[in-house]
Amino acid sequence: MGSKIGNRESITAASRTDCIEIRRASQNNLKAVDVDLPLGKLTVVTGPSGSGKSSLAFETIYAEGQRRYVETFSPYMRQFLDRMDKPRVEGIRGIPPAIAIQQSNPVKTSRSTVGTMTEINDYLKLIWPRVAGAFCPNCGREIHPETAQSIAEQILRDCTGKNVLITFWVAVPGKTAPLAFFDFLRQQGYLRVWIDNRIVRTDTNPKIKRLGARVQVLQDRIAITEENRVRLVEAIETAVRFGKGKVNVIPLSENAERPTPHAEHRTSDQSAIRNPQSAMPFSTGWHCAWCDLDIRPPTPGLFSFNNPLGACPDCRGFGRTIAIDLNKAIPDRSLSIKQGAVRVFRGAEFGESQKDLLRGCSREEIDINIPFEELPKADQDFVIEGERRSGEYTDEDYENDRWYGVRGFFRWLESKTYKMHVRVLLSRYRAYIRCPKCKGGRYQTEALNYKLSAIRNPQSAILFTLPEFQALSISDACDFLRDLDIPAGDKTAQMLRDEICARLNYLCEVGVGYLTLDRSTRTLSGGEVQRVNLTTCLGASLVNTLFVMDEPSIGLHPRDVGQLVRMMHNLRDKGNTLLVVEHEEQIIRAADNMIDLGPGRGERCGELIWNGPLEDFLGGSGPPGAMPTAIAQ
Repeated sequence: MGSKIGNRESITAASRTDCIEIRRASQNNLKAVDVDLPLGKLTVVTGPSGSGKSSLAFETIYAEGQRRYVETFSPYMRQFLDRMDKPRVEGIRGIPPAIAIQQSNPVKTSRSTVGTMTEINDYLKLIWPRVAGAFCPNCGREIHPETAQSIAEQILRDCTGKNVLITFWVAVPGKTAPLAFFDFLRQQGYLRVWIDNRIVRTDTNPKIKRLGARVQVLQDRIAITEENRVRLVEAIETAVRFGKGKVNVIPLSENAERPTPHAEHRTSDQSAIRNPQSAMPFSTGWHCAWCDLDIRPPTPGLFSFNNPLGACPDCRGFGRTIAIDLNKAIPDRSLSIKQGAVRVFRGAEFGESQKDLLRGCSREEIDINIPFEELPKADQDFVIEGERRSGEYTDEDYENDRWYGVRGFFRWLESKTYKMHVRVLLSRYRAYIRCPKCKGGRYQTEALNYKLSAIRNPQSAILFTLPEFQALSISDACDFLRDLDIPAGDKTAQMLRDEICARLNYLCEVGVGYLTLDRSTRTLSGGEVQRVNLTTCLGASLVNTLFVMDEPSIGLHPRDVGQLVRMMHNLRDKGNTLLVVEHEEQIIRAADNMIDLGPGRGERCGELIWNGPLEDFLGGSGPPGAMPTAIAQ
């Protein structure tokens, strides 16, 4: 005979699938609050300060959503993630993964910037190698890796109707006699070379006593016509192969049309390869043929200061270095040298350096009785840099009583850092300064060879390196990229450009268009960090996610609140749920749902006053006296 209890049907409340159900939330000052939060809507939590808004939004709903998401990972992965305590609540059902966007700025490292925080830098390092032009750091000419076909096209365009020489460089081994080198060329089948702007045959006995480090070997002499296109391409391909990717095209003048068997050796101030009027050099690699200078090929790592390949070697991508601060070494420039303008020389420990300074000033006839700031610039540089302006000082310099300068003194101190008191002393005079090598741009010099221009006319184009582009304001950077001319066939570059512009537009719409991409994140205010994080979420195109925000309108001008509302609506329209703690009336009125906590603060807080659609509240169906503080004001 079975039990009656066992046969009794259990009755459970059906859970709703269109909302997040919170039952008997008692975190902090909440008093067993029951709330249904509609999914896919913008819900505002309002009420007096201290009424329990953050306890409900962040310490209950967000904490539970984050805790459940972290629990989906393996135990090994969970040890690397921040885990939040389980909130005091009887039950929460239907909660999606949660993301909190708070006012606090959690970033402490100076390596993080607005560009890295919004992931725009990740797109820039991909688009820059595709659309930026390479320029020689010496002559400023644009560099293009050529092919035999492209070289032939340029020659047919610029030299039609002329006779040209196709030559390539061959290195001459050291201490090699000209006759022996010419013998070697004849064995390879080459009978002519180009020396001193003349054709010289190798099968005669030219009166050349000495060759340079390399010689131009003549591959072919061609009349440039359309009929000779195939022969021209074949000659260029052979010259490129033997010239290790480099080839020269020399238009012949009338006096060089015929070879001279007995060319007299002449000296020339400028080689033909260096004269753009007499030779047109080409290269098939990332190489300036005019300056014979190689540059590093463009790769994504070269355009990231978080990559060792692209980071400045001095500051390692931070943009700042620790160095001696002259304002600390000479804090009061109204003092004279005799009165001890150099602070570190005042004590007895380094009094000898003060005597060395006075002797050096005596030799240079520098007035030691007038304030340091009134000294001529040359005299101030003498005190700071010393007698030797370049190179390191040696023991001989110190023994010969040469003044080593304030900087030289600190360099000598840095060689004694194995002593504790020296390290303590140096720390008093050190400070973070802008990196002198990259000028705070964070990138190494190889990355600066690649520049971008939105205008394709070379005469009116303004070229920007990557650090210069990141130093533009976000609004200016967005306008610049809109005008960027991208080839129609490069769909990848167009997609990258559109993604960057979309994120920049988001930043402008939330009112932070005045920021720059290289702005350090830790210098941002809480409101700026929150709005930048909001644009990051929009750019990531997340769906079915719960976003919890803490007064995103803080620090925002009233005229820009409407743009912030549109951003939150865009995020909601993608299928996300927004829970916003807010006092701003414009944002409250733009919400789909409202939760009002109160009725007061302290002992009178933590109770649910209203939870429902905003239209019902404004329509008068809300309880008497339950008007939110922000709207009541």
